[in-house]
Amino acid sequence: MTDSLSALGLSTAEMDEIFSPASIVEHMLMFESALALALADNGLVPSEHAEAIEVACGAPPADPDAVLASTWSSGTPVIALVEAIRLRLSDDEQRKWIHYGATSQDVVDTAHMLLAKRALLAMEAPLVGITRHLRQLVEENRHQPQVGRTFLQHATATTFGMRVATWLAPLLDHLLGLRALAESLPVQLGGPVGNLAAYGEKGTDVVEAIAGRLDLRPPEITWHSDRSVVWRLAGLVRTMVMTLEKVATDVSLLVSSDVEELSVRSGGSSSMTGKKNPIDAIRVMASAAVNHGAVEMITRARPHELDRGVGSWHAEWVGIPLMFRSAGAAIEASGTMFETMEVDNAAMTGRVDAESARSLGDLDERQIDAVLTRVDEVIGKG
Repeated sequence: MTDSLSALGLSTAEMDEIFSPASIVEHMLMFESALALALADNGLVPSEHAEAIEVACGAPPADPDAVLASTWSSGTPVIALVEAIRLRLSDDEQRKWIHYGATSQDVVDTAHMLLAKRALLAMEAPLVGITRHLRQLVEENRHQPQVGRTFLQHATATTFGMRVATWLAPLLDHLLGLRALAESLPVQLGGPVGNLAAYGEKGTDVVEAIAGRLDLRPPEITWHSDRSVVWRLAGLVRTMVMTLEKVATDVSLLVSSDVEELSVRSGGSSSMTGKKNPIDAIRVMASAAVNHGAVEMITRARPHELDRGVGSWHAEWVGIPLMFRSAGAAIEASGTMFETMEVDNAAMTGRVDAESARSLGDLDERQIDAVLTRVDEVIGKG
């Protein structure tokens, strides 16, 4: 393989930065700033006060970890956040409009949507790199005979190109889903019980204004206790990770000592010199295990009671960052796995009997062609 994924690789450090305490607090401040300006857009707050709040929100508090840690004593990080903004303002008239009409969940949910959008977009480039790499692998091996394996037993012959095409096809769906979801994530603004009471008849206008300023979608109605958005997000990320986990499982089998039809970068062994452990496939599967747990934390929590969840919402504060961190780790490891993959053509061909090999000459390759055409439609021909 001549392509390199190095330039497109998603590092786990990138996801760590997106969900760092400083970044989480920064995105909470983005909500408070956009709220003040949206209120001014609708004539509910004097423009000069909104602009002062915007400036006060322009830099994170000196200790973002302390803001988040305050959750354990107050139940929300927003109290400490708002107090930090207040200390930066010069008079009580300005301070009166901070967080006006909003509730803690508006701040935290919107920050999570902003962070999720960043994370989804960060995953796109390395996934495109992986799909391009797999496309090349399909083209190079579309006529490479390989024994099929069903229930881990030898079956009739196929081609390695066909196998890789089955890895590739679902990743295209995940890319399209990732892009669509990133563009549809909603802002959260409802106030204490979700009815936008503080804004009177301009409530919906304020929601639309803050959504526009944050480049999020204005929802039809407050979703404080309707977690469908978060569940859809978790489902998409988990399905993408499961596809990478399936591919890593296949690779780990095909590089095993008794098969050796592929080779990949090897890890070491503390007790057996020269042992070739498929370390990147292992990393993918370990990351997937963590991802499943994070998604379960989100989706298996109790439904949110009435107008605010008792504990279930708070579990998302742990689950969402962990879900994206583990997904990023799975993508990073997958990229390295594919970048270092080598095909042993002789080993593959040697396990296919002559009659089966001849039958592959009449194989209908339109399925492969359809996948390759779709790659060009989804990510282009570059």
